[in-house]
Amino acid sequence: MQDAAQAELSNPHAEAPVGPVIVTVHGTNDAHPDDDGERWWQRGSNFTQHLVYRLWERGVPNVEIRPLHWSGMNSDFDRLKGAATLARTLKDLHKAGRPHAVIAHSHGGNVTVEGLTRAGISPHRGGIVSFGTPFFKRQLKTVPLLIALFQTVLGLVIPPIMLWYLVEILPTDSNKKIEAVVFFGGLFALGVWSLVAGTRKLARGRLAARLFARSLAPSQWLVVHSPRDEAMQLLETAAEISPEYVTTGAAMRALTAFASLAGVVATVAFFAWTGSYFMEPIIEKLKTGVYGLALGADFTFLLLVPVIYGAVFFAIWLIARAGGAWLYAKFLTSAIHGGVIGAAFGGDDAFKLTGVTRLPPYLVRAREERIEAIDLGGIDDAALFVAAQSLYNSVVANDGPEGGIANPDAMWKRLSDALYHNAYMRDDGVVTTVADHLAGVWQGRHR
Repeated sequence: MQDAAQAELSNPHAEAPVGPVIVTVHGTNDAHPDDDGERWWQRGSNFTQHLVYRLWERGVPNVEIRPLHWSGMNSDFDRLKGAATLARTLKDLHKAGRPHAVIAHSHGGNVTVEGLTRAGISPHRGGIVSFGTPFFKRQLKTVPLLIALFQTVLGLVIPPIMLWYLVEILPTDSNKKIEAVVFFGGLFALGVWSLVAGTRKLARGRLAARLFARSLAPSQWLVVHSPRDEAMQLLETAAEISPEYVTTGAAMRALTAFASLAGVVATVAFFAWTGSYFMEPIIEKLKTGVYGLALGADFTFLLLVPVIYGAVFFAIWLIARAGGAWLYAKFLTSAIHGGVIGAAFGGDDAFKLTGVTRLPPYLVRAREERIEAIDLGGIDDAALFVAAQSLYNSVVANDGPEGGIANPDAMWKRLSDALYHNAYMRDDGVVTTVADHLAGVWQGRHR
């Protein structure tokens, strides 16, 4: 029995290509073009080999590991592209009648959430597992929201008009009926499409929640996280803090400096616009040789310089002290914080990522497994120094493609291995917990 188990551990696909499938979804900065390798999500890694063996022990043999490839960039656009790829994979597995599960790490969990909203219902879907995922709360950004509203209004207005024309007016007009039907029928179809597209965008969150309620039992999703997960702490902190990047005093000084510049610009613009009016009599007097008090009187227009400058300066100065500086400080702080959050969350798509939760959105509840730091494969703070020492030794010994400075990917891998965020899959207890969960769902114990 032990020999058979070891043979299946080394080659889990050889005897039963129609067994259940586990789709693995990597996180940020962990992409690789190969299906096979040492990364946790690849076939042949320590994690996948031990997981397949543990599932075999629990009566789930011949499990196939199928890695999902996406860019791994910290980009919501790329995560949504990965979600579309995952949805196609899950639909193909459903059509083939293959029992399947999904295991995701880090932002791979966000890829999984969005992929499941597009994959539809499947009786073949088993357990879902996520490690250290900071799940995003989403809402449409302002411009996409306005576009969705416009599409909805367009869809409500255009189709009834086109339908009324086709039913009431067209029969009385015998000229070019075919052309009219094609043209106005096309506008009717375009309006219906616009209505569907707009309402789907506006109701996206509710539709996703309803889909999850129908297709995924909360107990099917196992959430694994650690209170010392650095990546989750960073994103949670970024979402919760309310920093004051620009103080009211700083905004006051900035507006005062701007008032001086605005005064100069306004004065120059005024005289550039009215220069011919003031300069024409002076030029005429100079050409005819008329000098004296009359010419001096013409230069009195220069007295307008301090008047215009002072009026503009004082107006901005007064606005700043009447609350403008406070409002300007709030606006700048909001803009800067939005940029910081956007960069941290990778919010470069149509959705504003407004916050982070530790449980999947759209689910009322999920099975949560809190893994204490001491359980994560023996990883503790000293591991950071061990990893740094290992990196230093490799650089000194071999500054080449095998792991020195010339290979940034290897350097990143060595350093990131010491992080709690990347330690989940190295812990035997976590592997056992995942195997228990997946086997329990497939065998109907967690449904």
